Amino acid sequence: MASILILGGTGETGSWFARYFKGKGFDVAIWGPRGRVEVAKQLGVRYAHDMMAEVEKSDIVLVSVLIEKTVDIIREVAPHMHPGSLIMDVTSIKSGPVKAMKTYAPKGVEVLGTHPMFGPTMPSLRGQTIILTPVEGKTGKWLSIMQSLFVSDGAHVEILDAQEHDEIMAVVQALTHFAYIGIGAALRTLDFDVQKSRRFMSPVYEIMIDFVGRILDQNPELYASIQKNPKAAAVRQTYVAECMRLCEKADAGDLEGFKQIMVEAARHYGGTHEALKRSDRVINARIGEKEKASALQNDETL
Repeated sequence: MASILILGGTGETGSWFARYFKGKGFDVAIWGPRGRVEVAKQLGVRYAHDMMAEVEKSDIVLVSVLIEKTVDIIREVAPHMHPGSLIMDVTSIKSGPVKAMKTYAPKGVEVLGTHPMFGPTMPSLRGQTIILTPVEGKTGKWLSIMQSLFVSDGAHVEILDAQEHDEIMAVVQALTHFAYIGIGAALRTLDFDVQKSRRFMSPVYEIMIDFVGRILDQNPELYASIQKNPKAAAVRQTYVAECMRLCEKADAGDLEGFKQIMVEAARHYGGTHEALKRSDRVINARIGEKEKASALQNDETL
C-alpha cells in the first residue's frame, strides 16, 4: 500500500484529495498549519503530528497550500524525501512550484506538477480535467501511475509544460474569474437587485448571473491568489483596454465602430455557431428543469 502525505490536507482541496486517495486504497496522512486534528478524524485518515518524519517516509507528498505558501513549503520538505518518492502540487500556477520542486527535490525524487480543473464541491473525477506538468529528468514512473489512476476514474488528463500552462490559465482562469468578479462588483456598486431581476431574465442571462454567483461563492483568498499568475497581468490589462474601447464606441454613439469590434472578435473566436448550439442545449436543459420544478410545485398544491 502506497503512502501519501497531503500538506494542507485540512483545507477544502486537500481534504478532497485525502478522501480520493483513501478511496483508492492509499495510506493517507494529512497536515495543516493550524493543527486541525478533527479534520483527519472526520476524513478517517491519520494526522501527521510530526510533519517532517512523515515526509521522510511517505511515497508521495502532495502540496495543497495557498499559492503564496507553496514554494516555501516545497523548499522546506522536498530535501527530506527519499529516492523513489514523488512530490506533487495542486496549485493553479505551475511555473513557480514546478521550478521549486525541480530545484529542491534530491536525486531520485520525482516531480509532478498537477492542476485539478475543478473545485472541491465536485463529487468525483468523472468528466473533470486534470493537467499534469512533468519535468524532464525528474519525472518517471509516477507520471504513468497518476495518469492511469485519474483516467480510470473518468478524468480527462492533459500534459503541459509549466510556462504554457500558466499562459493558458491566465485566460481560462484568471481572466474569466476577473470578468465575473468585475460584473459582481458592478452589480454591488449599482445597488442592482439581483433577486428581483430574475423575474425579467431570459434563461441565458440567468445562467450567466448564476455563474457570477458561483464564482462569488468561492473562497476569496484562493481566487485572489489565482490572479498572481505571472502571465495574468498583461491579460487583465488587455481585457480592461478592450472594455474601454467598447465603452468609448458606445458612449460616442459609434454603433458602426462597436459592431466592427464585435465582428472582429467573432472572426477570431471561430466556431461561434457551434458555441451557439452548445449553449442552446444548456439553456433548454435549464428551461426543462424549471418546468419540471413548476409542475412538481403545482402537484403539491393540488
